[in-house]
Formats: sequence, C-alpha cells, structure tokens
Amino acid sequence: MSRSCFVVPESVTLPLFDDGALWIKVKKQLNAGEVRQMAQGAFTRVSPTGTPDAPSVAFDLNMDAGAFQKIVLYLLDWNLSDAAGKTVAIDTPKAKADALRALDPDVFTEIERVIDAHAETMAQEKKRRSGSPTPSTT
Repeated sequence: MSRSCFVVPESVTLPLFDDGALWIKVKKQLNAGEVRQMAQGAFTRVSPTGTPDAPSVAFDLNMDAGAFQKIVLYLLDWNLSDAAGKTVAIDTPKAKADALRALDPDVFTEIERVIDAHAETMAQEKKRRSGSPTPSTT
C-alpha cells in the first residue's frame, strides 16, 4: 500500500472540562495551507530593517491572534449553547469568529487547551508511525 501525500479530511470529537457534557469537533489534522495560515496568524507586521551591508527583518507578534487563528482552523462544530439553551451555530466563518470572541474566557482557554493536547497527541502518533524517536516522559 502506498503512502498518501495528502491530508484526508477527518474529524474527532473531544470532551471539554472534566465532565465531558460539553464537546468540540475538530479536524484530526491540518493540511499544509492551514499550518502555514496558523503560523502567519500571530504576525502583525513584518518589515525589512538594517542597512544594505547588514540587512535584517523586524516583526511584531500578536500571540492572542495566533491562538485565535489556531482555534478557528481546527474547530468544526460544538455543542455550546447560549443563555436560552440553544446550541450556537458556527457553520460560517463569521459565525465561528463571532461566537469565539463572545465566549467566556475560561471556556475559550479550555478549548485552546484541548486543541493543543489533541495537536500534541497527533504529532506524537505521527512520530511513532514514522519511527522517529519520541521524547521520554519522566
């Protein structure tokens, strides 16, 4: 069987908090375009600096924007509800962005934590499949 060079769109449902009553559905893996988009999400300005003899580049980072971009790229669905108990739809980019910005900060932080843990698990799984050494946990 040959190895695929393309990301197959798959999703996984992950519980939030300890009780698991709330969940998010995320992409199992980002594709190359999404990874680059996520990496660029934190950059607010990149500009050349220095002199012709010693050129360099200056950049400003907005880590909050980077974290937000990561969640936007991974998140597909959820069961989070509004004050009336109705599940908040995130089926368009605008609806997703508006809903994420309106979240309670603790819920946003939990979503980010769960996505980070998922991404790390996928990276470790990929290393195991490829035979790359994995760091020991002590």
